[in-house]
Amino acid sequence: MAVTLVEIASLAGVSRGTVDRALNNRGRVDPEVAERVRRIAAELGYRPNREGRLLALAKNPIKIGIIVQSVETMFMHMVFEEVMRTQAQLTTPGAEIYVRPIQGVDADRQLAAIDELIALGINGLALSPAADERVRARVRELSPKIPVVTFNTDLPESGRLCYVGPDNYAFGRASAGLMDLLLAGHGKVLVVGGQENNLAHRQRVDGFRDEAASRFPDLELLPTENCGDDQKLAHDIVCRALREHPDLGGVYISVNGQIGACEALTEMNAAGRVRLICHDLIPANIENVRRGVIDFLIDQDAHMQGNRPTELLLDYLLCGDKPESDRILAHIDIRNRYNV
Repeated sequence: MAVTLVEIASLAGVSRGTVDRALNNRGRVDPEVAERVRRIAAELGYRPNREGRLLALAKNPIKIGIIVQSVETMFMHMVFEEVMRTQAQLTTPGAEIYVRPIQGVDADRQLAAIDELIALGINGLALSPAADERVRARVRELSPKIPVVTFNTDLPESGRLCYVGPDNYAFGRASAGLMDLLLAGHGKVLVVGGQENNLAHRQRVDGFRDEAASRFPDLELLPTENCGDDQKLAHDIVCRALREHPDLGGVYISVNGQIGACEALTEMNAAGRVRLICHDLIPANIENVRRGVIDFLIDQDAHMQGNRPTELLLDYLLCGDKPESDRILAHIDIRNRYNV
């Protein structure tokens, strides 16, 4: 049963109003009394009501900035839509949420968006960062002043509060294991990566290649090719691989490029024969799973990535609640034609 302000007031020997002022740093309260109230509240496991605390901040609202990169890609557009839904749900007189979508993985645009949000007076920042030393340095500079949460892709050694999203290296490893099952332990495999300045893209490719090298030595991996999240380039890469390697057994598309790969396999009469593993539970991918072009999809939970960072920042700024971990990870959600 939830602890009430009245219970805390009774144990502290003060009024409910004094408890409210002490816990919300509102009005004058004797420092010793305030400390006693906070200690009793902590011992009882009291958790303030988020809506009530936000209402009390109407005159000086919490401001949160969110930067979503690569919104032109199918999955990140879904994340952006979840961010916008969360913005609509959590915006109150006590909370203002500013969203800045960015095309591509562009460090210059990210830095400009960060500066714009800081100028608006944000108290917390969530972003899907470019793997760029300038972005890392800017986050490292901000972290002692405001909490920063990364999502979708991480920014190690930046001082960020926590990361929300997939364990991209583990996603790559899982994909290698699935490919080994599909090919019964033998065959040529093409791995398609994305952009060099996106850590998540590199981690998936590294996870796949490392797992294959250590566990599945009879999978012959062709040199990795990067499509830069471009469907047409992914299409051309897969077509070229099929022409140069008629015995190609499988393709792992680790990034946006799934539609292009499916079109290439269909055009080359290789759909179903060449096994295909992709990411993201989006409508086009689901349809291609049902058609038998994609064998496995590994989803990375757009809802969690679009919602959780804002909630974590609000709870931290309102109540001082730190995230339960510095890495809050999506489940490895594997789908095929039987469960899409």
